[in-house]
Amino acid sequence: MMDEAFANRPLVPHDGPMTTLWMHDGGGEWAYRRCTVEFAPVPSRVVSVRKHRHGVRPVAELCARDRVLYRALVNRWESKLAEPDRSRNAYNTFLNAPLRAVKAPKYVVSSDVTAYYQYVDHGLLARELLARTGDSDGVDALTGLLAGLIGRSYGLPQQSGSSDVLAEAYLSVVERRLLRQGLAVWRYNDDFRIAADSWSDALNAVDALERECRGVGLVLNDSKTIIRLRDTYEAALGVREKVLKEISEQVKKDLTDLSLSYDGDDVIETPPEQGDVGAARQVLADWHGLARRANSLNKYEQDKMGVLAELVRWALPVLRTQPTDLDVLRSCSLILRTEQTLTPYVSRYLESSSDEPTIAVTWFEEFLNKNPYLTPWQAWWVAPSVREIAGSYGNGSRQRAWLEGIWKDPNNPEPVIAGLALTMAEKGLVTADGLVGMFDGMTEIGRPSVARALGSIAPSGHAGAQTLIAEDEWVRWAFEVGRL
Repeated sequence: MMDEAFANRPLVPHDGPMTTLWMHDGGGEWAYRRCTVEFAPVPSRVVSVRKHRHGVRPVAELCARDRVLYRALVNRWESKLAEPDRSRNAYNTFLNAPLRAVKAPKYVVSSDVTAYYQYVDHGLLARELLARTGDSDGVDALTGLLAGLIGRSYGLPQQSGSSDVLAEAYLSVVERRLLRQGLAVWRYNDDFRIAADSWSDALNAVDALERECRGVGLVLNDSKTIIRLRDTYEAALGVREKVLKEISEQVKKDLTDLSLSYDGDDVIETPPEQGDVGAARQVLADWHGLARRANSLNKYEQDKMGVLAELVRWALPVLRTQPTDLDVLRSCSLILRTEQTLTPYVSRYLESSSDEPTIAVTWFEEFLNKNPYLTPWQAWWVAPSVREIAGSYGNGSRQRAWLEGIWKDPNNPEPVIAGLALTMAEKGLVTADGLVGMFDGMTEIGRPSVARALGSIAPSGHAGAQTLIAEDEWVRWAFEVGRL
């Protein structure tokens, strides 16, 4: 239970009060009872998240019982399955590995796998796990759970540490097979680098990688499969460091050692040091200037904009410590439209805007008046953050219409609708009876959040509420969180 309470799921909005459910005194006993009786897994509910610049990442939400069971099954093998290191340092080591090989290669092959987590074959995964662990009962239980969660015989739910462990084991099969063929290969998650002594060897390496990936049901990303001369590869690696140094000189602060995760999902927030605030403002302003003319940038400016977008994940947390700034909010408007993966950072900045509610509410109203497209995932993050600002979602406002539109859209994923329930309740946009009706139409994934919203507004003795909290302890605890 505690592992899930503190699980790193940076693409899913963090809800502090609901996290307390995982630390409830009766949580362990509840999970044990729910996992030791016969049950069917609740199919996951997927929310699509925009990737940087292109594509989407499907983030799967699971119900509490299935999250606990999934974690417990994978933890059975923690001594036999490595937990992947997804830090920036690990990624940098991977990128530079071909350059530090004992024999300097003439060419370096770069490639990665398309939609990796979506196509992990459960049968092949079971074979690998059984070979490593010898635990046939555990493997059978895991594959049965995965089939119920995904609804087919392949795929892993994303935004789960357990899936990361399984995915690492699965793709290690490809890596081992390439090593046995005598190739100099390195891997970071689904990214590959292969050193080659000649053009023919490089072509052969690409063929071998494609063949072994196909053998486990995976497909290479053609657009990211590139053969470079060693010097060209090394020069490309130096671009980020060069841009970082240039930015550091401009903002008068050394930013080259910032520990940012490779996937851009998480940053450790620390109190700003002297000079941080000014540097953060400059980073945001420089990114804004490039983003406004993104279609006319040269190659170096494109690289610089990418590095600045990475640094925005440091800058916005620093600026949260300062009074709400309209210039920062204007940059947030551009981020929400063009750099959607940074939405969580905008959301957290908005949460700190209660010091100047009029500025923040007026900014959001003007932003929505321009009819921007915010994905359901973005609404899942932004709407509750705006709720915390006094005066938001007022009668007749564009904000109110926007929120109601998301709530009533039957095409929006269940986790998004459930995540907006408290905002709807606290802003007087749904009644207790309406939440009871919403509860009945949801699975165990969304019901706790709806119960929490119901607890926040239902009058004492509300008949519908009483029937819900009698059905399941987890739902009752969520209802009590709303009452508090």
